[in-house]
Amino acid sequence: MFSLVQDVRFGLRMLAKHRLATLVSVAALALGIGANTAMFSVAEAFLLHPVPFENADKIVALVDSRPEQNVDMNAIAPATYFDWRKEAQSFDDLAAYSWDEVNLTGGAHPQKVQAFQVSANLFGILGVRPQAGRVFLAEEETPGKDQEIILGHALWEQRYAADPNIVGKNLKVDGKSYTVIGVMAKAFDFPMPAEAWIPLAIDPEHRQRRDSRWLWVLGRLKPHVSFSQAAAEMQGIAQRQAEAYPDTNKGWQLRPMPLSEFVTGSITRQYTLLLMGAVAFVLLIACADVANVQFARMSGRTNEFAVRTALGGSRWRVIRQLLTESILLSAGGAVLGLLFAQWAIQVILAHMPPDVAKFVAGWKTISLDSNAFLFTLVVVIVSGILSGIAPSLLASRSNLAESLKESGRGSTVSRARGRLRGALVVAEISLALVLLVGAGLLVKNFQGLLNVNESYSPQTLLAMNLTLSDAQYVQDSTRRAFVEEALQRLGRLPGVQSAAIVTHVPYSEGGGVSTFTFSIEGHPPAQRGELRHGIIESISPNYFAMMNIALRQGRLLTDADGAETTPVAVISESLARRYFAGTNPLGARIKVGEMDSPRPWATIVGVVNDVHYSWINKEDVPTIYGPFRQAPPYYTTILLRTPGDPLQFVSPAREQIAAVDPNLPLYNIKPMDRVITESIIGIAYVASMMAVLGVIALVLASVGVFGVMSYSVSERAHEIGIRMSVGAQTKDILRMVLRSGMTLTVLGLAIGLPIAFAMARALASLLFGVEAADPFSFIGLPLILAAVAALACYLPARRASRLDPLKALRYE
Repeated sequence: MFSLVQDVRFGLRMLAKHRLATLVSVAALALGIGANTAMFSVAEAFLLHPVPFENADKIVALVDSRPEQNVDMNAIAPATYFDWRKEAQSFDDLAAYSWDEVNLTGGAHPQKVQAFQVSANLFGILGVRPQAGRVFLAEEETPGKDQEIILGHALWEQRYAADPNIVGKNLKVDGKSYTVIGVMAKAFDFPMPAEAWIPLAIDPEHRQRRDSRWLWVLGRLKPHVSFSQAAAEMQGIAQRQAEAYPDTNKGWQLRPMPLSEFVTGSITRQYTLLLMGAVAFVLLIACADVANVQFARMSGRTNEFAVRTALGGSRWRVIRQLLTESILLSAGGAVLGLLFAQWAIQVILAHMPPDVAKFVAGWKTISLDSNAFLFTLVVVIVSGILSGIAPSLLASRSNLAESLKESGRGSTVSRARGRLRGALVVAEISLALVLLVGAGLLVKNFQGLLNVNESYSPQTLLAMNLTLSDAQYVQDSTRRAFVEEALQRLGRLPGVQSAAIVTHVPYSEGGGVSTFTFSIEGHPPAQRGELRHGIIESISPNYFAMMNIALRQGRLLTDADGAETTPVAVISESLARRYFAGTNPLGARIKVGEMDSPRPWATIVGVVNDVHYSWINKEDVPTIYGPFRQAPPYYTTILLRTPGDPLQFVSPAREQIAAVDPNLPLYNIKPMDRVITESIIGIAYVASMMAVLGVIALVLASVGVFGVMSYSVSERAHEIGIRMSVGAQTKDILRMVLRSGMTLTVLGLAIGLPIAFAMARALASLLFGVEAADPFSFIGLPLILAAVAALACYLPARRASRLDPLKALRYE
C-alpha cells in the first residue's frame, strides 16, 4: 500500500514536470471519457431502465410479426388473446390494452386526451396502484358498465388543479358521463404517453374476431419460469392456432419480447448501440493520442528507467509506476469529462420537443446517476491502461548499457517505439474516417428527408387534428355535414388560400402512420394468409393540388364524387406498380378490408405520385385515397394553405371549429415543417451527435499526426542536420517529412475506407435516402481528413526545414 502511495506521489510530480503534455493528454481524455459517460447515461435510460416498474424484468410483451412482409410488431386479435388466457401456463396472468383518444368537455375548454383502454388486471400485472382511489374491477370490462376513468397525475394537476376530491366526480368523456375512480402516481404514464385510462370492454361479437388485430398483450412470468421457457410455450400455442385458423393466422409469427425491448423499439436500440460504438471510437482515438504523448515523455526518461533496473527494480515495478501515471492522467480527464457529460446531457434534453419526448421510453430518466459514475470509474481504469500499457512495456525494456549510447538512438526499443507510434496514428486515421463517413451519411440523410418534402412547401401549411365523437357523430351524414361546414368556414378566413382534409399527413405520428388491409376484386391473395397493406386516406378533392401531388394516369377526385355516386378511389403509383404490373389499374375495383368485408368496392379512377410518409421506410407505402363524402372520417387532419406564417391562423381556426361544435377540441396544431422535423428529430439527434463525434475525432487524429511528426522531427534532428550539411534543400526536407506523415495517413485511409463502406451499407439498409456509395462521404470527407493531416504534417516539416545545420549536428 505504501509503495502505491509512493507511485501516486511520484507520478503527480512527473505529470507536473511535463505540464504541456499533461494538459494535452487530460483534454483528449476528457473529450473521450465525457462523450462515453453522456452516451452511457442515454443508453442506460433507453436500454436498461426504460420503464419505471420494479418487476419490469418479469413482464413479457406478446406481439405478432410477419417477417416476409417486414411487419416487425403487430397487435393481437381479441379471440387470440382470450385463447391465450385459457391455455398459457407460464404466466401468472395476461393483460391487454388498446390505444384510444377521448375528448374531455364540460370545463373551460374541450381537451383532447391520450387515453388507453386497459383490462382490469393490467395495473396489478405491472405492480402499480393509484395515488388516490382504486383500479378497475373485472365487471367493469362489460360493455355498458365501463363508464369509469382513471386520471394521469399531470392531467389531474393541469386540468383539475389537483382537486383532492376528484375521485367520485363525474366527467364528460366524448359526450358521455364517466366517474373518476382514481388518480395515478406522478411518474406513471404507461403505456406511453397515457394521460388517462378507461376499461377495455369488448362485446361478445368482437371477442370472437381473429382477423382484426388491435390489442397489445402483456404477461407476467410465474416465479422460476424463464423468458425462453415462456416464449417456447407461447410460440407452440401460436403454431397450433395457425393450423386451426389458417385463414386469419397463417403467416403470422408470435414474437415474445421483454418489456424493456418492446417499449424501446428496435430502431432506438440500433441507433443507441451505433452511438455507443461511435463514442468508443472517440475514446480509442484519445487513448492513442495519449499513448503517443506518453512515448514522447518516456523517451526523455530512458536513463531513469535504466538506472531503476540496474539498482534492482523489477520490470513490473517500472510498468506499475508508468501505468499509475497513465491512470492519473485518465482520472484528470474524467474530472473534466464529467463536466462535459453533464453539459452534453443538458443540451440533449433541452432540444427535444415535448410532443416527441413523451413518446420516448426512458427520456425522463436520463441523468448522471450513480451507475454513470461507476461506469466513468471503469472507463478511467480501462483508458488509463489502454493509453499507458504499450509505452510502459517498451520503456521497461531499457537497460543501462544501451541508454549510455547516445540515448539509445537507433536501438531496438527506439525502432519499436517508432513503429508503434506509427501504428497508433494509422489506427487514429482509420477510426476518424469511419466516424466522419458515418456522420456524413446521417447528416445527408437528414437533409434529404427535409428536401423530399419541399415539393409541397410545408412551411406555409398549418396542420390540425380533430376526432369526432362516435356517440354524437355515429351517422355518416352528420360527419359529412360537419366536415363540409368546417371546410367552408375555414376556407373563407381572410388570408387562407385553401382548406383541405386528409386522414394522415406525411410524417405524422412520428412517421408511424397505420396501414390497413385492402383487397382487389378478381385478384385474391396468391396464398392463404397473405396480406396487402396500405395507407388509407379520406380526403377532400383539393388535397392533391394543395400537396402538389401530380396525376400520373386517369383523373383526380372531384366534388361530384358524393355519397350517392359510385364509390371511387385514387391509388398511388407504388400500389399500381406492385399489384397491377403490366395492366391498366383504371376501372379495377378495390376495397378496404378482406374480400368479405362489408365495405363497398371502389372503382379506381386515377393514379398519382407517391408521397413519402416515414424516414424509417425505404420504400414508398401503397396508398389509397377516397373522397371524404363517401367515407366520412372520425379522425382527420385539417390543412390550411397560408401566404406566410401559418401560426397566425390558429386562433381564427379554433373559433370557426367552435362555431360548428363548441365541444370539439383541435390538437396537434403545428406547421407542416414542424410536423416533419419532429418526426425526424430522432435521426436529427443521431446525425448531430455523429457530426460532433466526427469533428472531435478529426481534431484528435490531427493532433495525433502533429504530435508524431513533431517528435519524429526532434528525433531525426541530427540526421536532418547531416542531410542539410551535404546539400539537401529546404524542399527536400519538407518532402521527406511530409512523405513520412502522409504515408501513415494514406495507410489509415486505406484501412478505414472498407470499414466505413461496410457501415454505410448497414445504414443504407435501414434508412430512406442513404446511399452506400455516396460520393461526398467517400471522396470529399477522406480528402478533408487527408488535408487536415497534411497540415498537421506540414507544420513540423516546416520547422525541420528551418533547422540550423550546425545546431542540428550538435543535437544531443
